[in-house]
Amino acid sequence: MKQQHRHQRATLLGHCGAATARRIGLSSTNRNAAARDAQRQAEIEQELLLARDIQQGLLLEAVPRLLGYEISAVCLPARDLGGDLYDFLALGGGQHAIMIGDVSGKGLPAALRMAVARTVFRHEARRGLLPSTTLAAVNQTVLTDIPQGMVTMLYTTLDLDSGVLRMANAGHNFPIIINGAVSEVELTGLPLGVDSECSYREMVHTLHHGDTVFFFTDGVVEALNPAGAMFGDDRLQALLGACAAMKPRAMVARLVHELRQWGCGTQADDITLVVLRRRCAALGDELHLAVVDVLGAERAGWLWAELELSTCTTTAAWTAQLPEITQCVQAHFGRGLARELQGQLRAVAEEYR
Repeated sequence: MKQQHRHQRATLLGHCGAATARRIGLSSTNRNAAARDAQRQAEIEQELLLARDIQQGLLLEAVPRLLGYEISAVCLPARDLGGDLYDFLALGGGQHAIMIGDVSGKGLPAALRMAVARTVFRHEARRGLLPSTTLAAVNQTVLTDIPQGMVTMLYTTLDLDSGVLRMANAGHNFPIIINGAVSEVELTGLPLGVDSECSYREMVHTLHHGDTVFFFTDGVVEALNPAGAMFGDDRLQALLGACAAMKPRAMVARLVHELRQWGCGTQADDITLVVLRRRCAALGDELHLAVVDVLGAERAGWLWAELELSTCTTTAAWTAQLPEITQCVQAHFGRGLARELQGQLRAVAEEYR
């Protein structure tokens, strides 16, 4: 009996040992699989970060310096990668191309479609045809090269000498002109990739000295607050009216701040802003704006009166006054603001030589 019991016990222990070994082996396999998954996830995240840096680099690289104009642009993707795009392209003959678009979807698929759309746009725009003709050609390629992908795109050409903007719109948000008033350029058209027979019409607007044109994607007006309310067109236009005297860089910063405040730090869609401003005709007016941009309106008014800057009417007079302006600002407002203002004033004066 005892011998039989010992045999049964040994058999049971053997089974338990085998089961334990299997569990240990399975646990080890699971740990190895989990480690591989974690490593792969880390690699994917690293690749996405690299792709994001490349994408943002392409956008930043696209922003040009145009004599007589100021430009500021920002693209804030809702995820690591976004489907919004903008581009600038020199066309020759004093013409410059400005494009803003929004590709359907989010994340990596949208980013890939965005890259294709940007490449196609650049190829067609370089042919130097009218915006309406260019969008029609881009539409044909989008239909074949971006299957199941819709793209909105607003294409504008700028004549640098005259300030004439020639626009065609493929389903994108209307651009907004800020020139004392705030008004939309109501120009409609079907998005790219919807209809192979689609044609586009054009509108022409002249950007006068001191005027600003604002381009944006739908992530701006469709931004949601915690209660589910959209930022909306009316709120955007009111904000642009309040920012009308700002230079593009300050305007973009203010808009981004207001949108983040509205969404309480959350963002459901990509947000892109492009601001183009034509400089004032008079050097003094442009320099005054630069002072306001750095110091604020109240301090700028004080500086103008203190140094009697209204008497400066030529580039030479302003250049001669720069050391005194810098010393005065440094004495009253600090070295950092003095250096920033000095750099801005020199850059502006250089354009008016």
